[in-house]
Amino acid sequence: MKSTPTTMSFRYRAFRRFMILLGRILFGFTVHGAENVPKTGPLILASNHSQYADPVLVNMAVPRRVQWMGKKELFVFPFGKFFRFIGTFPVDRQSGGRAALRAALDYLENGWALGIFPEGTHRNDGTAKDAKSGVVMLSARGNARVLPIYMGHIPTPAERLRGAKLHAYIGQSMTIDNTLKGGKAYREAADEILKAIYALPEKHTVKLGEER
Repeated sequence: MKSTPTTMSFRYRAFRRFMILLGRILFGFTVHGAENVPKTGPLILASNHSQYADPVLVNMAVPRRVQWMGKKELFVFPFGKFFRFIGTFPVDRQSGGRAALRAALDYLENGWALGIFPEGTHRNDGTAKDAKSGVVMLSARGNARVLPIYMGHIPTPAERLRGAKLHAYIGQSMTIDNTLKGGKAYREAADEILKAIYALPEKHTVKLGEER
C-alpha cells in the first residue's frame, strides 16, 4: 500500500515507529501537542530549523505523512531513494521556483501535509532568523492551515546523562487570511508564524506550571 494524504505505507509506518523508539532510547524523544495535528485536509508544518535531522524529527513528531521540498542536488546516489522515501521531492532552484511552487500547491490541493522551514536554511545558534514569505503565500493560495512546530536541540551524550531530552512542541494550527496582498503583508504574517514557533517551549512550561 502506498502512502496517501491520510495514510502511511507499511514501510514508512515501520520506519517511523523504529525511529521514534530509537529517539526515545537515545535522546528521550518527547512530543508535546500531538493532539493539535489535524487528521485530514491540507496542512503546512512550519518548524524552526536548527539541525540537519529536523525533517526526519518532524516526521517522527507528526502522525501524518509529510512532503518536503529539497534542492535537486540532494538527489544523488545513494541518497536519492532515502530522500524520496521520507517524503522529499526535488526542486530546481535555478528555474526561479515556479515549478516548486506548483508542486507544493498540487500537494496541498490533494490534502497533503507539507513541511516548510520559514527561516529557509538551518541555523544552530538557537535564535530566530527573518522568516521567508513563502509559507504565507502557500497557505493563502493553497487554503491550508499552518501548524507551528518547535524542534528542540538533540542532546549530546553528556547532556543526556544529566537528564536532557529532545523535545518537540506542536502548537495550535493557524488560519492565514487568503485576502492578503503584497510582500509587506506576507512578511508580517510570516513573522507572526515564526514568533508563534519560538514561543512554544515557553508556553508549554507556563502551562505545566499552571497545572501544578
